[in-house]
Amino acid sequence: MPFLSIIVPIYNVGHYLKECIDSILNQKFEDFELILVNDGSTDNSSKICDDYAEHDPRIVVIHKENGGLVSARKAGILAAHGKYIGYVDSDDWIEADMYQSLCGAAKVHDVDIVICDIVENYPNQEVRRTQMVAPGLYKKERMEQDVYPIMLYAGEYYKFGLFPSVSNKIFKKTLIKKFQLNVDDTIRMGEDVACTYPSLLDADSIYILDKQYLYHYRQSSSSMTASYDQTFFEKILILYGHLKYFTRSNEKTAPNFTNQLQYYFIYLIIAGVNNEFNRQNDKSLREKRAFIKKMMKQKDVNEVLQAICTNDLPYKTKMYIWLLKKQQILLLYALIEMKRSRSGS
Repeated sequence: MPFLSIIVPIYNVGHYLKECIDSILNQKFEDFELILVNDGSTDNSSKICDDYAEHDPRIVVIHKENGGLVSARKAGILAAHGKYIGYVDSDDWIEADMYQSLCGAAKVHDVDIVICDIVENYPNQEVRRTQMVAPGLYKKERMEQDVYPIMLYAGEYYKFGLFPSVSNKIFKKTLIKKFQLNVDDTIRMGEDVACTYPSLLDADSIYILDKQYLYHYRQSSSSMTASYDQTFFEKILILYGHLKYFTRSNEKTAPNFTNQLQYYFIYLIIAGVNNEFNRQNDKSLREKRAFIKKMMKQKDVNEVLQAICTNDLPYKTKMYIWLLKKQQILLLYALIEMKRSRSGS
């Protein structure tokens, strides 16, 4: 039985996949199994997985029909034998000492979750990102005092106390398995959030490494990702419903988590409005306006818009929320277009 099971969900990432797998196989820490879950890829990803498995007995390959990231992660964790679970996205890569550091801390402190910092790799630069929760060992009482109050909203707009990603962490399998399997397969946005924060709320202990930037997120420039998603609001409503349901049963542990979740949802609502006004959306302005008005009347959206305290939010965000409350969609559209013109996007 390996100490660690590393799960890599894969879908049509042949261009990046070898770099990802090589970074895992070159780890200084060797007591792991690598589970490659090919989620119905139609490119050469399937062959790459099988080729690697032929040469390394630590690799297990699962081929399945395409079902999305959540279903691929479920398939991986059901096949895992390790005491701890780690995840790597198939277009990312990791430092050679990442799992040596994470698993070393897990062995010393016997905690439920170990966390490192990250590097965002853009086409022309890299940016180091540090957790806002201080490094060190946290048992339950200290988590309730110092982690939970800022875990999802750390007092600044869209600033997390702990990054929502599953990939810069290792989890005890007994902890994360129940939450991973509980995530609805229909969740296609915030798949990490839906699993990470429930696991953190249920954990009895965590350890945060001190400024060890070990996981590399491959990022695209905004111009490369500025596409229209017609199901955006549907996705965020499914995610919010999942998190809200779990939060209600944990109010005693994290009494202000509902409030934090509202700030997170406000960010997603605003992103949804921007998405609807995307220039690649072929709807008429009248149709866009009608759709946004309809979404603002949706029960969860309306409740959060009315409940959110805007005192600590940036001026631009306050303006967004005020205009949405007042159903001033055309004015909001004009402001968004003005900003785009100034930025040249």
